[in-house]
Amino acid sequence: MSVVQLTDTHIVSDGVQYFGKDTAPYLTDAIAAVNALEPRPDYAVVTGDIANFGAAAEYERFVSLMDALQLPYFVIAGNHDDRDRLREVLPLRAFGAASGPRLRYAIEDFPIRLVVLDANAPRPWPGAYTDRAATEWLERTLAARRDVPTIVAVHQPPFRTGLHYLDVGGFVGQRRLRAVVDRHPQVRRVICGHIHCVRCAQWKVALAVSAPSTAPQKIPLLFMDRRIVGLRDESPGFSVHALSADGIMNTTVYRRDPAGRYLPT
Repeated sequence: MSVVQLTDTHIVSDGVQYFGKDTAPYLTDAIAAVNALEPRPDYAVVTGDIANFGAAAEYERFVSLMDALQLPYFVIAGNHDDRDRLREVLPLRAFGAASGPRLRYAIEDFPIRLVVLDANAPRPWPGAYTDRAATEWLERTLAARRDVPTIVAVHQPPFRTGLHYLDVGGFVGQRRLRAVVDRHPQVRRVICGHIHCVRCAQWKVALAVSAPSTAPQKIPLLFMDRRIVGLRDESPGFSVHALSADGIMNTTVYRRDPAGRYLPT
């Protein structure tokens, strides 16, 4: 039993570049690597920033690329995404047919349950979990299936990452979110994206962990005084969250090497 996590695909329209590159071929390579995994995972989840500008043409391109994936897939809205355009273009199943202002839903069809939380704040960068309705929905949704191993998926990391330029805004309500998750030990992972690199925090039972972007990225370097002093390259990648027969969940990060191969790290 396993789940593939892709994130921050930042698909742009044909002819447009993201940090000097077309992100589409990198997603194509990641999909090919996922299709080659053995044993085959149950499904994939894309944890936000699907499109770079939230344009309909970007979502159309994303869908055409994801048609090659030999697994069902589900998505989360990120801070770069436009929920209305996402709903217009992507198939209903990809966002659990969620209606209303938020894209929050649960997928019940697989051995590992997926609970998707839309925590985008009105301002551009941080996540926010301050809505009482969201708290009640998550509590109710998790309480309904206490016996099923569960992954909670959100776009922004609900923990301090050590990346000051992002932590300074923070994830509003992270203690509230953690309190709900800690009350439900069937939650084995809280997965996220947004920061384009891997960071993690151990909660009571669940491991909260981010995944690398499917596109090559540059991550700021920091000195102790918290100044951004340079950039380092971050290889494209994706994560696989696998549940063993004894109930232990393991996470493996796959990275693209210079030859274009995806290898576990």
